[in-house]
Amino acid sequence: MELTDHLVYKVRNEIFSSNSYILKDKLSNFCLLIDLGLDTQAIDKKLSELNLQPIAILATHGHFDHIGSVSFFKNKFNIPFYMHEADSKISQSANFYLKIARIDHKIETPKPDILFREKKEVITIGDFELCIYNFPGHSAGSCIIQYENYLFTGDIIYKNGLGFNNFPGEDKVKLKHSILELFATFSGDSLVFPGHGEVEYLMNIKNNNQDLINFLK
Repeated sequence: MELTDHLVYKVRNEIFSSNSYILKDKLSNFCLLIDLGLDTQAIDKKLSELNLQPIAILATHGHFDHIGSVSFFKNKFNIPFYMHEADSKISQSANFYLKIARIDHKIETPKPDILFREKKEVITIGDFELCIYNFPGHSAGSCIIQYENYLFTGDIIYKNGLGFNNFPGEDKVKLKHSILELFATFSGDSLVFPGHGEVEYLMNIKNNNQDLINFLK
């Protein structure tokens, strides 16, 4: 899916189905890379097609399907990688998680350059002003990256279904609390860009995701 305003472009990873996002600057060809999955070539091809210049990489959390291509792009463009410190350990165990998921793939585990540590942080990267919110549950360091009315939610919340796979470090109680807090924090007309599945407005997810509704009861 590509939005009509052409600020956000989604690349669907095929090796393991997850979404990587390219967030374009409004006035230049600079961009941010968010949740780089396992399909390095597909992401690189999209960047070339769009003629964009990445200036930073961010991950909503440290699972392999959200950091799998980070090292490649970090080295290619010599740009920093941002992630929450609570997910540092699981990010370094990405190849172990790949084995758990029975995926015949190995990655070069990336080392974050800048770690988020607070519940909420406001950061500026180039002309991008972002709010980073830590909402634990799917993982201890799971974050929502907010840019204006856009929410990059990783595996905290989807259009359909739940982001809970019984991986080490997941906590259902914390995830439930985080989702309720998320609904109280953000406007219903916020546009959610999830780690898996389709883009949707937050209010529609709240009202129509039956798995989520049942989980929160």
